[in-house]
Amino acid sequence: AGGRRRRGGGGGGGGDDEKKEGYEVKQRPVLDSNFVMTQDKLVRLDEEMVRKELTPADNDGNNEEDAAAEDPLNGLRIHCWVLVRAGKREMAEDIFVEASTGNTCPTDESPYLGIEAVFNHKNYWVDMQQCPVKKMRFALDDFQSWEFVFMESTVAAPKAQNDEDTKPEGGDGQQADSTVAMQGTEEIRESDHVLDLPPSWVERLFIDRALFLQRYAKENDEVKKTKDYRKSRVELFAENSLKHGMVQRITVFSDLARTNAVEVQEVFANRKDKLRKRVRYYKPGTQIQIGQPESLIQEYFDPGRPDALMELVEMPDGREFTFYHMATLDGMVKRIETFTRNRAPTKNFAMHKVIETFEGHEQRLNYRSITFEPIDPNTDAPQVKLQIEHPRKMTHKFDRNPEVEADKDLRKRTFFTGLRPPKIHLVFHYGQDRITAATRTYTTEKTINGDNFIMSEYVVDPFAKPMKFTEQRDEYIKLIGEEKAAISDFRDADREAQKILETRENDEKHPQLVKSLYVQLQDKKQFEANKPKEEDADAALKYDYLASYLPKRSKKTALTKQEAQAVKDACLKALKERLIDRAHIIETRLEEEQAALTKRQLGYHRQDKEKSSDDDEYEKYVHEAQFKIQILKQRRDRHEEIAKQKFKEMIERLQSDPRLSILNQ
Repeated sequence: AGGRRRRGGGGGGGGDDEKKEGYEVKQRPVLDSNFVMTQDKLVRLDEEMVRKELTPADNDGNNEEDAAAEDPLNGLRIHCWVLVRAGKREMAEDIFVEASTGNTCPTDESPYLGIEAVFNHKNYWVDMQQCPVKKMRFALDDFQSWEFVFMESTVAAPKAQNDEDTKPEGGDGQQADSTVAMQGTEEIRESDHVLDLPPSWVERLFIDRALFLQRYAKENDEVKKTKDYRKSRVELFAENSLKHGMVQRITVFSDLARTNAVEVQEVFANRKDKLRKRVRYYKPGTQIQIGQPESLIQEYFDPGRPDALMELVEMPDGREFTFYHMATLDGMVKRIETFTRNRAPTKNFAMHKVIETFEGHEQRLNYRSITFEPIDPNTDAPQVKLQIEHPRKMTHKFDRNPEVEADKDLRKRTFFTGLRPPKIHLVFHYGQDRITAATRTYTTEKTINGDNFIMSEYVVDPFAKPMKFTEQRDEYIKLIGEEKAAISDFRDADREAQKILETRENDEKHPQLVKSLYVQLQDKKQFEANKPKEEDADAALKYDYLASYLPKRSKKTALTKQEAQAVKDACLKALKERLIDRAHIIETRLEEEQAALTKRQLGYHRQDKEKSSDDDEYEKYVHEAQFKIQILKQRRDRHEEIAKQKFKEMIERLQSDPRLSILNQ
């Protein structure tokens, strides 16, 4: 293939040349990819560079080993660092903390050469392991690996009940009084000589709780910590140190001098309104409204608000609410408001559209929107509630109801109230294996006799039974009522949104913080300490049982005998009248119950026994009345006893009162 034919040479002489064949195969060139060749070349260059980089490193390692071999103090220098054991402080593994830098590393990646001992405020453990630090075990209760010095780490030895070795020599079989502790396989008794933990020469570390809660030092009359980064600044505040509860503020700048802020993130804690975070954005030439420099504000809230608000976004041309839909009554997820022009603080909003989405609505509603008529930019917009009364279009969307046929299950309902004539358009769900959906449109016509309608529909199923005129009329009347209900729902939703905004404005003007129990107790102590002493005297006077009977000048001068006797008589008289009034109340109730029972008994006996059918009811009433009478008699008798006791105690109290001591002379 690819050869060519040559003519044979003439004559039969042959000569020295070999006889050539009639066909010659054409040699194809070797095809090489330039891309593959380039990649191979790059790989070879990378390998060469890596080899060059590794060669000095190996030399450096050898140099370090040589230097360590030449260093006479290698491994003899003493250094201290921190060991944090796993189990507490949510630590999953043992780690080392370098005291000089604060860097941490796992114990199996330790840069240290060896460990002689570890210690804390209770004991001292000597390392008994002959292995590198990376392979050490830090179970301090393992006596084979760590040897403790003081008795705090001893473990009580198990005592066998039938072991004769635990009995004292020559004893009667009772256990020895001295306690036994285990140190590895050896037993240590209290009588043995052991080391006692010496007292520390360092004072016990104490941090005042108020200073601990303060956390940071004062900077420009604020307790905070500030750290500057490239085009940003982070400010940290102590909890409850600021009246609005801010604990962190991150400011992002557009210049290296940190003068032009473009974004501010604020984090809050312990806010009563559940505000968690606020983000402010600044853009030249764009403002939410006049006098408000932000171009966008995002606020995030924790669960627990009465209005279930989760996020609030303020924009120049709109506003967005996001809710915790599981906590709302209607399952609202989001409400989006858009305006036709930027907001002004002293003018009404020119509404363009309001969109509300739902999840888990009882009527399977998942979408609701209202579009408003455009307003001339040169005219002031009316109040929002008046704009809602005359919308341009309203739309409702519903989820699929599997219990209803698709051609009868409403998917979308639109009220074209701004059209002339008005229309109501219905779109139903797609049926199984259907690419079209049934629709129905009602057009309202104004006539002399009143409103009339024309219905046009598209039916997917050609064999479906057509609607009767009465069914169309009933559905039309129902839709007119739903249109009015939709306007009322949008009015209520707008009222709730305005209430949320008013609450937010009030929360920002008067922020409230949720204080911890410790802070509440401290505030209470501070309030009591700052309370004037005169109030304490007035409080004691308020609960003085003789305050209403003593003359006004009794605070300055002592009472005379006549005045003291008058005070005593007035006090006893008041107590006697109070006890008599109580006894009169009990006696009156007792007489009323007895009279009612007697009246009921007389009426029952006058009835015809043969025609009477309320014997059970009469017996029940008599039983309850007798029970009440018995209780009232017991209260009367008990009150008589208590009255005598109270009167006697009051006499003794008056005799021992120092202000009436003149009567005892």
